[in-house]
Amino acid sequence: MHAAIETTLWSIEWGIAELVNHQEIQQKLRNEIDTVLGPGVQITEPDIHKLPYLQAIIKETLRLRMAIPLLVPHMNLRDAKLGGFDIPAETKILVNAWWLANNPANWKNPQDFRPERFLEEEVKVEVKGNDFKYVPFGVGRRSCPGMILALPIIGITLGRLVQNFELLPPPGHSKLDTSEKGGQFSLHILKHSTVVAKPRVF
Repeated sequence: MHAAIETTLWSIEWGIAELVNHQEIQQKLRNEIDTVLGPGVQITEPDIHKLPYLQAIIKETLRLRMAIPLLVPHMNLRDAKLGGFDIPAETKILVNAWWLANNPANWKNPQDFRPERFLEEEVKVEVKGNDFKYVPFGVGRRSCPGMILALPIIGITLGRLVQNFELLPPPGHSKLDTSEKGGQFSLHILKHSTVVAKPRVF
C-alpha cells in the first residue's frame, strides 16, 4: 500500500505541475468538465470515463513523468535469446518503461506534454499495456495491482482541483520548476513548489 500511495502522489504532483505550466491545457480540461458534468457538479469516479481529455491528461502525465521508470525486475529460468542477444538463465531483467514511452522513434515530439496525442495518433494506446511502447504499470499477470487504485485517485484529484480552482504559479514566477529527481527506481519532482489555487466562482 505504501508504494502505491507514494507513487500515486508523485503522479498527482507531476500532473498539477504540468497543468500549472500549461494553462491552455488546464482551461481545456475545465471546459470539458463544465460541459459534460455542468458547472459546480463535483466529479466522481464514474464520471472519469465520460471525460476523454481528463483521461488523456492522466495518460500523458504517466507517459512523460513515469513515477517508476524501470519495471519490477524479472528473471528468466532458462537460457534465452532476445533481439539477437543471448540471455543466460537466472539473469535479472529490467524493462525501461520510461524509454519505451519517450522513444522518438515511436512517439511524435515525446519531450512535449501534449495530452492530445492520446486523442489523435495514439488514440488506441491504453495504460493497461495493450501496446508495448506504453506500459506505465507493466503488462500481463505481473502488472502493477495498484493501477486500479491509482487511476481513479489521480483522475478525481486533478479533475476536482481544475474544476474548483484556477491553478497558477506562485507570484513572481511564470512556470514551476519541473526538474526531475531520480532515485534507484523512482522519478519524482526535484523541488516541491507552491501553487496558487484561485477559487472559481460558479
